[in-house]
Amino acid sequence: YSFLFSLFFFSAAAEEGNKVLGGKPCLPNSQPWQAALFSGFRLICGGTLIHPSWVVSAAHCRKSSEGFGFNSIFPVRLGEHHLRRIDWSEQLKLSSKAIVHPEFNRRTLNNDIMMIKLLTPATLNDKVKVLDLSTNCPEPGTKCLISGWGTTSSPQTKYPDVLQCANITIINHNVCQSIYPDYINENMVCAGKMEGGTDSCQGDSGGPLVCNGKLQGIVSWGPYICAQPNKPGVYVNVCKYTNWIQETIQNN
Repeated sequence: YSFLFSLFFFSAAAEEGNKVLGGKPCLPNSQPWQAALFSGFRLICGGTLIHPSWVVSAAHCRKSSEGFGFNSIFPVRLGEHHLRRIDWSEQLKLSSKAIVHPEFNRRTLNNDIMMIKLLTPATLNDKVKVLDLSTNCPEPGTKCLISGWGTTSSPQTKYPDVLQCANITIINHNVCQSIYPDYINENMVCAGKMEGGTDSCQGDSGGPLVCNGKLQGIVSWGPYICAQPNKPGVYVNVCKYTNWIQETIQNN
């Protein structure tokens, strides 16, 4: 795990990967932009296909892959649903480069965003699609969906084979800042259920927060024990990075 200072926060990727709590199995291929990032045969993070040649994920996922050749070539799986079953919708892609935001801070997890270029473009079809970026920052109360293969229990971990989905809500920014004083800035957005029970967790890092059919956030960090009441998850606020994302694609 990555911990923030003395507070017991996790970065959603960590050594074991992250998963959705309080969710249920997604309908097969209902999240056709979902990517699975691997180091060797080990799932380390989620990601989102936003261009035939580009996946966006969390910058802190890079640490989980150190020692596995992350900077050269590593596998990205698209069109995946059941990790241990081949159903011929999957596309295995190697990456040619991983570009971490130049102002990423590993200590605070500010600017926790990374772009991964695929060695060859994805073949788009009904099971592998790109997801548009949200250019508008989210309104409190917006209903959203998270997905991932992260743990379904916390603090004990239990990792599913099947992609999990859960519905959560955007939390007011001022409320989020009061919950995590000195940690939250405009590059982050909180989402979850204030009553607890539903959250992203270890293994979900880098995966999508989808609101109104667009990529609104990227799973970043939260409390060590996931899905606690009044402790929502924290996501990269994608609307703050659309220019950087577009420039990265154009320049590479």
